[in-house]
Amino acid sequence: MSQAMERSIRQTRFAIEDLQKRIAVLEATREDLERQIRKLNDSVPEDEVDADATKDGYVAYGSYAQSVIARKKNLRSSLEDISDQNVNLANELQMALEALDSFERVRARQMAQQAEKRLKRGA
Repeated sequence: MSQAMERSIRQTRFAIEDLQKRIAVLEATREDLERQIRKLNDSVPEDEVDADATKDGYVAYGSYAQSVIARKKNLRSSLEDISDQNVNLANELQMALEALDSFERVRARQMAQQAEKRLKRGA
């Protein structure tokens, strides 16, 4: 089997492992952002609040609530970005898996041909 084929297989396997790690990091980040949004929703469930709004137990609730709402908006935007990246990485992973499958089928064919040649020589 050619060294170039083996090198291609190793590189593709490395790329697959890298993509899987990157997807796992994105998933962990997504889960963390969702947790942060839930905590912020517990604190400020509203999506809009006047700056001068008041609430028992809070000093300057309106400005606090506005900052929390802005933070939730930023987190949701980050979640959308992560979803887009996840889709792109999933597509790349699928292509890499298909390439690896193709390389391995070619390698299996080459090995079968070599075995067949050995059998013919031995017969």
